[in-house]
Amino acid sequence: MTRARHWWTSTPRLIRRFSVVLLLIGAALAGGGLWLDHIDWWEGHDFLINLASSLTSLCFGVPTALLVLTHLGNAQADARQTRRAREAAIQEIHDFQRALAKAFHVTSTADLADKLRALEVKLRELRLQPNPDRAEAIARFLDSFYDLLKEPRSPSPMQRPTDWAGLSRDGRQWGQMRTWHVRVVSQWKTLSDEVRPRVTDCGLPWITKTPATEAEQAARLLLSEDRRNPWKMPTDFNDSAGITAMGHFARDLWTLCNAAETLAALYPSPDAVHAP
Repeated sequence: MTRARHWWTSTPRLIRRFSVVLLLIGAALAGGGLWLDHIDWWEGHDFLINLASSLTSLCFGVPTALLVLTHLGNAQADARQTRRAREAAIQEIHDFQRALAKAFHVTSTADLADKLRALEVKLRELRLQPNPDRAEAIARFLDSFYDLLKEPRSPSPMQRPTDWAGLSRDGRQWGQMRTWHVRVVSQWKTLSDEVRPRVTDCGLPWITKTPATEAEQAARLLLSEDRRNPWKMPTDFNDSAGITAMGHFARDLWTLCNAAETLAALYPSPDAVHAP
């Protein structure tokens, strides 16, 4: 009943009125034709019979075309639009997952999120290290961090930075991360500005407002120069600032991975997504 009411009210008023008038005329013609047939009036009026029959068919056929066939055509067009929006969402979401995972030795964004959680635990432990032992602990952390990264030319462990200053001087690694960052932010912008309006217009689901806002903020702040980029620390930084910058990087990236996993659950792909 509700669907029928929506179907009727969604039809433009002019078409509704025109269709009702034609149906009433068609009903009158059909009733009159049956009565004239009952009294045998049609004999010798062959042309008039054909004209009345055609007019009666027209009065019923036009509303059928306007009200039924048009809605069926629109429903088919809407279904095609929804299918294309879903397919576009699946493609862009999994492109986003691949972009996030591209710079790391991981199998998926879920795997990356787990490793980022482990990094955050290690960073909390670093904060609790006494100063005499902190330098060695930072060196171990950076070694494990570089194990996670896809390094441009795979330097030996002896060439890896052992402190935050060394990380800031690693222009080779920063060049790769900068390219990765541009790709990630660009892919998120495509999802947020193009895919999201398209799927919501079709009545398809999207992540809720809070995680969407958090992901938007994370994409904006990821590797920003405001002491959130461990490769671009200011000259007056100290160990605490380095730990804070790495923590921001891990948290921003985890938030984006979480958004990617949530979206992938809403729009699953038939193929598993692996890191390139």
